[in-house]
Amino acid sequence: MKNFISGIPSSDIDQVWKACLPFIEAAADKGQAEMTTDDIYHFCKEARMQLWIIFDENHKIQAAATTEIINYPAKKVCRLVTLGGTNFDDWMESLQVIEEWALERNCISLETFCRKGFLKKLNNYGYKQTYVVLGKDLTTLH
Repeated sequence: MKNFISGIPSSDIDQVWKACLPFIEAAADKGQAEMTTDDIYHFCKEARMQLWIIFDENHKIQAAATTEIINYPAKKVCRLVTLGGTNFDDWMESLQVIEEWALERNCISLETFCRKGFLKKLNNYGYKQTYVVLGKDLTTLH
């Protein structure tokens, strides 16, 4: 089955948000609570982040992703913030559209923070681990 990806203009976020929310929640829930889905919604509405929908030829949503452009002092990158969906291998190649979009905006790479299991899948599509991020909860006393 053929899949398609579409970037959603910030002015149209309200029209699709409810349908995309379960996919975004699934991805965000695996993070370290850096931001809520409400934060992501507002960033997409403000065009600080971008919402992407991957759907099949029957217009059924297979996945939703969010990205943001990061301007480091030495380079500009596109960060894949959330990516949630079903049948990953059926649509992963669709992300080339995001890569092309990022190149058009002068990004020199795409980065994402992900779990080990997802790293294995992304390796098949040219993504390489560049470093490991560790975290420690400081809200509890030892």
